[in-house]
Amino acid sequence: MNTAAQTPGEQPLVDAHTHVFCWGENPRDGFLSARTRRAWLTRLLLRLTAIQKEEGATISEKLRSRLLRHVHQSELDYVVVLAQDSVYRDDGTRDDLATHFYVSNDYVLDLAQRSTKILPGCSINPIRRDALAELERVCEAGCRLVKIHTAIQGVDPALSRFDGFYRRAADLGVVLMFHTGYEHSCTVRSQKFTDPTRLARPLEHGGVVIAAHCGTCALFDPETYYPTFVQMMRRHDNLYGDTAIMASLIRWTSLWRLSRAETDITSRILHGSDYPFPPARLPFVLRTGLFPPERHNGLDMDLRIKQSFRFGSAYTCQLLDLMGLRSPPRDG
Repeated sequence: MNTAAQTPGEQPLVDAHTHVFCWGENPRDGFLSARTRRAWLTRLLLRLTAIQKEEGATISEKLRSRLLRHVHQSELDYVVVLAQDSVYRDDGTRDDLATHFYVSNDYVLDLAQRSTKILPGCSINPIRRDALAELERVCEAGCRLVKIHTAIQGVDPALSRFDGFYRRAADLGVVLMFHTGYEHSCTVRSQKFTDPTRLARPLEHGGVVIAAHCGTCALFDPETYYPTFVQMMRRHDNLYGDTAIMASLIRWTSLWRLSRAETDITSRILHGSDYPFPPARLPFVLRTGLFPPERHNGLDMDLRIKQSFRFGSAYTCQLLDLMGLRSPPRDG
């Protein structure tokens, strides 16, 4: 993988958390289960995003075309596109019947070959038998960030059986991203695994860990894990958080709360959108205006909203350093 170019006097703009979906025409690339395809949220998103207008013969091709077009048109310099591993049984074998959302690592690695602005964020369920081998493989292919979706994949990050995986990721310099906070978009194996306190074990191995969503939950959820996220940030200086999905209508208060945290916390917050989930404009209209020019591109609209809040000076760029991708400054 090429290192990211560093322009003197300018900080690169990086989105640490975006998704691509596959409908299932080619299950090796990825799929949504029949249950997920029929879900009201999936159907609503397809309608709101007018995906049928995109180029491509299949829905998967249209989803890919939309992503590539928005990435190329965006003011962002780099976008991390995340894969999504399967659910696995306790014996390490893959359970496709229990998997409702899957995107292969090869699919996002291929996307990174198609666009110099895309950084691959692979996904490895550490329960799988070949987790270490897959970690080595994707790292060799240029991946420097791996996502583990605790709720959907049914992964308890606190289990000692994953120590070898965490240790090797730290040795390789691969950033580990864990979903934290309640999950609503897909079938959940366990919500309790999304508590940031369960990240203590991977953090103890010394590698960089990102708590996606900072433990925040929707306004209607029975509890929020944000306070435990703050506690964990104070205990571990290798823990970071991202702002993915926080511009949505059901979590819009999270940005106000997070941006008012102490500097030692806001300085370790990374920009993430959760694209293609669209940001809500109404709660932020006083910050962006009624018709901001960015409204036609969800990546840019999300960035515009979040840059209006007070986060650290490295909010949009420090992920490159964490992934070891920043080019050294040029001489002279």
